[in-house]
Amino acid sequence: MKQLTIAICMLTIMLSGFNSVEVHGATLKKFPSGLVLRGKAPGATSFCDLPRGEVDGGYCQIRWSDLEPVKGQFNYSLIDTAIQNARAYNSRNGISNNKGYKVLIRIRAGVHAPQWVKDRVGSIPWHFKNTTANQTHELPLFWQGRYKTDYRNMMAALANRYDNNISVGAVSAAMCMTFHTEIMWNRTGRSEVRATNIARMRNATNSAGRSMPYTNAKDYKCLQDQVNAHAVWQKTPTLFASHLYQEYDYSTGNASTSYNKAIQLFNFCRAQIGDRCVLGNNSLLHTEKATGGNIYQALTQVGEPLYFQTHVFSNSGNKTFNFSNLKTAIRVGANFGGSIIELPIGWDCGNIYNKTNCTAALADSRSAELANGRTLVKRNAFN
Repeated sequence: MKQLTIAICMLTIMLSGFNSVEVHGATLKKFPSGLVLRGKAPGATSFCDLPRGEVDGGYCQIRWSDLEPVKGQFNYSLIDTAIQNARAYNSRNGISNNKGYKVLIRIRAGVHAPQWVKDRVGSIPWHFKNTTANQTHELPLFWQGRYKTDYRNMMAALANRYDNNISVGAVSAAMCMTFHTEIMWNRTGRSEVRATNIARMRNATNSAGRSMPYTNAKDYKCLQDQVNAHAVWQKTPTLFASHLYQEYDYSTGNASTSYNKAIQLFNFCRAQIGDRCVLGNNSLLHTEKATGGNIYQALTQVGEPLYFQTHVFSNSGNKTFNFSNLKTAIRVGANFGGSIIELPIGWDCGNIYNKTNCTAALADSRSAELANGRTLVKRNAFN
């Protein structure tokens, strides 16, 4: 452990000069617009997607535990390498870094928080889909003050390094998450484990052994505090992956939704950080309509800037989604006002469902097929 700590410190020092100061004063960066790579994470490891085809950005999806394995000591190497790759891609394609491919940062908090955070704030066993070992995680008490302080400090360190870097186009909010970086959803897991999870959340104790129960009011406060945590980014937009606000039954763990509370949170976000608050949703299908009090009606009611992540590719069940559907979904997202559409993993693969036989040639040909939709999305560019 001592050797690992020393290595991380040395890496941090070596890379400390990488953050080039390119944006000055209170000027907002040019927001990314167009098609963005989702940033697949093979084996659930931290990973930055490589630029390919004709796209406008790509995510670094990084576990907080990999970014800050020791309190206050950061490993920025994945992000710094992604910035280098983005600039090389822009240079090859004759595009300026201001208008070209951007790196988007998505830090996975929740169950992916460092062990030192979990030890400091307290944690509970938490199941995602079922109670098997690979679906059982350690969830820190994300509604607790110390956790929120640690997250805010982590974001402040990232902002200090990258807020002035024009190659970093956006950051994703993830303070109030469990397993996925969808911050207004899935507090209690799938149906068969909800009662177990909510019971543990309600009976949680912090690291000092004091009662620290989850409540719906604390959850709502976490979502507000999350907005304020991202105010440290003065020039870089933050993407908030949204659903209709959910309140949880303390006995069953089942959720009920509130359209009005979702709108209140969206308005709070815009009031606190203005146009740096980019609202969106991570499950856009080709059949979506902004009606009936759904999340898309709420998002379009509050208005731009907006982003959307499409549904995953699927050839079974009631949510079949193929490449042709993807092309339609991009147009739907553009019609909703989205300036960023995140592509599903496998878009450049011979088998889009198994994500196999992925090639540069397919990335080129598939992005050509998506060009018309990309043009529509880029017309929604916010600045």
